[in-house]
Amino acid sequence: MAYLVNGELVSDELLFGEFHHLGGSSIDPSQPGAEHEARVLRQMAEQRILSAVLLRQLAVGAGITASDEEVDTRRRAQWGTSSASVCGPGVYLAIRDNLLIEKYSQWLTRHEMRPSREEVERYYEQHRVEFHQPERIEVAHIICNIDRPEDRAVAQSKMQQAEMELNTGKPFQKVAEKYSDCGGKVPLGWITRGVMVEEFDEVVFTLKRNERSEIFSSRFGLHIATVLNIKPAGYEPLQEVKLSIAKRMLEERRQKTVRLAVDEATRRAVIEVVA
Repeated sequence: MAYLVNGELVSDELLFGEFHHLGGSSIDPSQPGAEHEARVLRQMAEQRILSAVLLRQLAVGAGITASDEEVDTRRRAQWGTSSASVCGPGVYLAIRDNLLIEKYSQWLTRHEMRPSREEVERYYEQHRVEFHQPERIEVAHIICNIDRPEDRAVAQSKMQQAEMELNTGKPFQKVAEKYSDCGGKVPLGWITRGVMVEEFDEVVFTLKRNERSEIFSSRFGLHIATVLNIKPAGYEPLQEVKLSIAKRMLEERRQKTVRLAVDEATRRAVIEVVA
């Protein structure tokens, strides 16, 4: 089904492309509820495409433009190549349209007020559950992979050598780079329970800060782990999240302003179904 939006043709090919992008092509028609799911996605696709068309029309009406240089710069950034041969006219047109919509949205929301400190604090108090973090530990480890049963003896010998060097006071990083199968990627960073396999969690979450484990096994092989730091479960302090809250609130305000503009443009638009 195609549309005319203020006299501009919006093809059914464009609408189907958005439906496909939203996952419509993966719907199994034999499954219960497939028809309803497809109908919802078609409506969502139509709404997104028509909104984009209206925003682009508003941008053009406001005198906003996107130069060939800007389009080509965006194309290279998106496609990772300086060759224009990988992009047809349709790609250039889509990039230009997106740039126009971005520029118009920025212009439309240029005077949007940033949230005050009181508003940020109120948001934090009203949405504290969003800022709860489970216990986290920062871990480094040495691993010798065991892919076959006959590999265990060699892995055990390597890990015992690594443990002996650690016991003499050699830095964990240096020993790990020498013996680990991780290719030098020793730190695992901050993890929570469930990120690693259960056998790993059972050991490392019992360690204290700067404590090192003995040699232990998981389904992947043999490990020696050390805990570099611990953050207990609790709420992230307001001081650490206030900037992200302010950015989120400002972005929500901008999106609301753009949605209102689309709603108003939709009310005024002449939208006709083309059979």
